[in-house]
Amino acid sequence: MPHVPGPDLTGKVALVTGASSGIGRACAIALAQAGADVALNYGRQQGPAESAAAEIRKLGRKALLLQANVSDHSAVDAMVQRMVTELGGVDIFISSAVYSDREPFHTASLEGFRKTLEVSLFGAYYCLRECARRMIDQKRGGALRVGCASESQ
Repeated sequence: MPHVPGPDLTGKVALVTGASSGIGRACAIALAQAGADVALNYGRQQGPAESAAAEIRKLGRKALLLQANVSDHSAVDAMVQRMVTELGGVDIFISSAVYSDREPFHTASLEGFRKTLEVSLFGAYYCLRECARRMIDQKRGGALRVGCASESQ
């Protein structure tokens, strides 16, 4: 396994949303390089998510693909439950799922703005809340919120 500066995460389990591309994908792979098993959430990009999972498995770590719309509260609850059941808990949460309409502010639709809030704000909230509940029950864990719209569609 390649050396990654930072803590040894062997035995830890991470959930990364938006893990099929960009910062989320890089975080998921870096966590695996540090020793963590990783649950990779994706919305629509199954192929890139499978590719990231394959890279993680080549490192000798477990990779669980979780397709879910993070703006759907019940889908998030089911996603975290599946992760906990299959990987044994949640120690690390990284929120990297974002959406951003690429329209000029003065002509942008409210529908696009609402979707941006639902995914980027409420999606992060739903995931963080559910992971925090699990971490409190386990008496271990931590989280990080990443916000970047440079690759959003």
